[in-house]
Amino acid sequence: MILLREVKPQDIDKLYKLAERLNTLNLPADKARLERIIAKSQDSFGGRYDGIQDREYVFVMIEPTLDQIIGSCMIIAQHGTYERPSVYFRVQQEQMYSGTIKKHFVHQVLQLTFDYHGPTEIGGLILDPEWRGHKLKLGKILSFVRFLYVGMHRDWFRDEIVAELLPPLREDGGSDLWDHVGANFTGLNYMQADRMSRENIEFIRGLFPSTPLYTCLLPAKVKAQIGQVGKSTLPVQKMLSSIGFQYDYSIDPFDGGPTYKARTDQCEPVVRTDMKTFEGWMDDGDEADGVALVGFDLPRAHEVRFRAAFVEYKRQGDDGVLLRGTMLEKLLMQQGDSIGLLPLTGLPHKPALY
Repeated sequence: MILLREVKPQDIDKLYKLAERLNTLNLPADKARLERIIAKSQDSFGGRYDGIQDREYVFVMIEPTLDQIIGSCMIIAQHGTYERPSVYFRVQQEQMYSGTIKKHFVHQVLQLTFDYHGPTEIGGLILDPEWRGHKLKLGKILSFVRFLYVGMHRDWFRDEIVAELLPPLREDGGSDLWDHVGANFTGLNYMQADRMSRENIEFIRGLFPSTPLYTCLLPAKVKAQIGQVGKSTLPVQKMLSSIGFQYDYSIDPFDGGPTYKARTDQCEPVVRTDMKTFEGWMDDGDEADGVALVGFDLPRAHEVRFRAAFVEYKRQGDDGVLLRGTMLEKLLMQQGDSIGLLPLTGLPHKPALY
């Protein structure tokens, strides 16, 4: 079985090994940056930031018998601030008509846009390839722990949640959109621009045009990729669509990957999450009401403040719940504690415990 918890400083080597599998913007294969990400996550879970805009939470999935980090994911409580606005292309339509030659065109245009008070973002989801295809559907459990945490602490997050999905990229990791747009305005290749954007996006504001870009000027192959999801990301798109996310007609200015968005209070797993009282352990013969993710907040004095596990549950009255699962003892709960419960039975793509 597996355990989910917040990341801690001692995880640096194991997290770096995982990051090497897929060097992403949110989880780069760079130890110095990972150390800063871990420190910010520790401060966020520890309640050291007053403002939502400063908080970033990193979760890891642990295989206890191997003492191995097999997955990671992240919540950015506010994606887009005064210090670091989010930047994207808004995909719009513009109609043109000439009465002289009786011609009408509907053009697709890309409008560079900055957001200084952005939504909550979920991202950084990485699952070790050796653990993909597991019967527990570990990728979905890893994804849902973020919604569990948002549901447990609704006031700490914005009214919308976004997810930026990876587009089709070339085998060499490059982006056709960047080569035909961004490279012409910055003089940087895709890898150079990607690395620079991890620290600062000022060069985008300074060098990109503020006027709309007409996609009819792009090669047909590049235009066809705008807003599309890469093959390996299709399962993520399907899962997000099933719980209330929709394409919001904005794309990443670097690679053209689409943004999916949901209202936080209409996102199904957030709505399903409820605070319950832990009443104790289920007997071996007890029939469960279903399977769930359960989360527990430990006092701030603990090095790890949040832990979660995949369990069977049985309701006790209106507010109580009995639990059964192999990792429950590692949550350090006591009878009478308040816990977050996200029932997965009935959700699309629900994992099966056995």
